[in-house]
Amino acid sequence: MLPRIVFHHVNKCAGTTLLKFLEGTTTHERAVHVEELVAGQGGDPNGTEVRAAILRAEFLHDPYGVHNWKSLLGNTLDVFVLRDPVARLHSEWRMITRWDDTLVASRDDRYRRLRAVAREGFAPFLALPGAAVFGNAVAHHLAFGEPVLAELQAACRSADPASELFDLLEARLAAIDVVGFVEEFEDFLAELVARLGCSPPRGSLQVHNKFATSASLTAEERRLAESCTVIDRRLVAGARDSAPSRRRGDRQTLDAEACRGYRARILAPPAAVLVDMGEGFLGTGWHPCEVNGRKRARWTGPCSVASLDLRIDRSRALRIRLRVGNHLRSTQVDSLRIVVDGHPCQVDHWVLPPFDHFFEVAIPAAPGALPWLHVEIDCVDTFPPPNAADSRLLGVEIEEIEIGPADRYAPRSLTGLSLVRDKLAALARSADGDRRTQCLLDSLPVGAGD
Repeated sequence: MLPRIVFHHVNKCAGTTLLKFLEGTTTHERAVHVEELVAGQGGDPNGTEVRAAILRAEFLHDPYGVHNWKSLLGNTLDVFVLRDPVARLHSEWRMITRWDDTLVASRDDRYRRLRAVAREGFAPFLALPGAAVFGNAVAHHLAFGEPVLAELQAACRSADPASELFDLLEARLAAIDVVGFVEEFEDFLAELVARLGCSPPRGSLQVHNKFATSASLTAEERRLAESCTVIDRRLVAGARDSAPSRRRGDRQTLDAEACRGYRARILAPPAAVLVDMGEGFLGTGWHPCEVNGRKRARWTGPCSVASLDLRIDRSRALRIRLRVGNHLRSTQVDSLRIVVDGHPCQVDHWVLPPFDHFFEVAIPAAPGALPWLHVEIDCVDTFPPPNAADSRLLGVEIEEIEIGPADRYAPRSLTGLSLVRDKLAALARSADGDRRTQCLLDSLPVGAGD
């Protein structure tokens, strides 16, 4: 299987172009867009649907810098595209000048006033007190919310941000798996395809105006733009220095590498497996799949032991994470046992309120072993459901089983999902979820744009 892809989308960095390609690498129902989750917060006050969507995600699109998803989900391939910060800021300014009347009329009056200031020129726009926060979009994304966000917003107004803050942001950018640049987008896309081991996109994914670095800028406009992008310029310059050298002459090599990666992914045992209860798999002791909205699950039964066999690479230590969404008696989860290849495992049982029970098991590496794993799940006993018309004997309701390299799965890392829910709720109360825009709107002086 492909790793879970997380696309960190910064405005005016070819994000829409790349999004079209990345969405095609997974099934539609497993593609999750943070901006849609933010918009839907009002109808889901407990965050149950949001959490379920994130747990099921094979592709996650984050345009806001909500969370460090690598630390939260496990088995992620994080993707980031950068651009010359001055050119990016100039492009975003031009976008604001083009806001149409319908857009500004549907929002509070500050949008109309901000557009009016932007239309006065690039320099008046950059003179706004919030322009420095708005201009450091990469740093803002990598802040991943409070408490770093507040420190960053103060640092953006300084010509020399604290070294500790910059080091943190630089480390977070360095942890991104694939970093590309708009100016070399075709080469970046070829490298990404090679990394994913998937077929190249059909046709050409063109990036328009990628070299529009605003040669028409006056010396004063460029000086102001550079003062508003101090942290981003340092981050992008550092990323360029550390990026692997990929010349255009390497394209043929990258295409061949993508083909080899695709063959290896098909022929070799996978490094990670996500068992979707809606799909067929080899095993016994399961009732048919039940679908309820986003939720797809199977009850174990009629006996207490359910089993499944999986093809997976055994050369590395593995971690199993099993999610139970429902049960009939507390003893079924309190005493649940997991046996792998005939050996009982030490089970770490924890709960993500209000409903989900998680069970995690560590499996040592077995170099040279067959790429095959036999897993048994024993819930001690089965019971008839409360509905008298249902004659089944039920164990526990399992929604997903995820198995992958232990070094990519931090134990109990998913506990951060409740924090993400709170962050999404806070974003829903701000300007379209974009905290940079909110800061820019808040900085409008009295009477500006009138």
